[in-house]
Amino acid sequence: MREIKRECFWSDLEEMAGIYNDENEVLKKEIILLNIFEEMKGYILKSVNNAYKKTAIYGLVIPKEDFESRFMQYLWEAVESFQGDGSTFKNIVVRRFDFAEKHTWRQYKTKGNENDKNGISYESARLISLDRRIDSATESERTLADISISEVYSAEDEYFDQIEVTSIISEFKKVNERYANVIQFISLGYKGADLAIATGEGDSNNPKFRKLVQRSKESFAKYLINRAS
Repeated sequence: MREIKRECFWSDLEEMAGIYNDENEVLKKEIILLNIFEEMKGYILKSVNNAYKKTAIYGLVIPKEDFESRFMQYLWEAVESFQGDGSTFKNIVVRRFDFAEKHTWRQYKTKGNENDKNGISYESARLISLDRRIDSATESERTLADISISEVYSAEDEYFDQIEVTSIISEFKKVNERYANVIQFISLGYKGADLAIATGEGDSNNPKFRKLVQRSKESFAKYLINRAS
């Protein structure tokens, strides 16, 4: 019975995602999207809690909010990319949430030393106080909280860089929507079979899909050259 309910849950969501992408009115699309997020609330919460528990195993503290925001972002991308003629909506969401968790971990990953496994450290995710002084060997009173402002500026610069990329790809969509869709997911870090699934073009990195990726890149490169001239 539980399995039947689960399948109904995903089939209902897939139907809603299909209606969303067929709808042209902005207001109606927003309502459908809100309904999808409402239906997925429990699934997102469970995913967040599971991801958070994994960090505790390694003595790390990655805020639940970081996982939640990434899952929300990737759910929106899953809805936007769903075509209905390739992977199921469930498969797309499951794969995207896996990416979301990995990407959240990656933002805390730093280069470690010989004592760290594979030379990778997640020291920035260990529980530390913002009141801790930066340099206890001097009389400096600067704390971690004091340097957070410069980190905000860096994040803001990165945000606007991403906005520019998104804007250019949106312009490219007017030239070739299919190629632009491929470029969009490449810019998000997808490749190989993951890229095929994300774009809704298939389930594997077969020769036909690799040719599509090549043509998309060539077309986008030509578009950028013409745009700059």
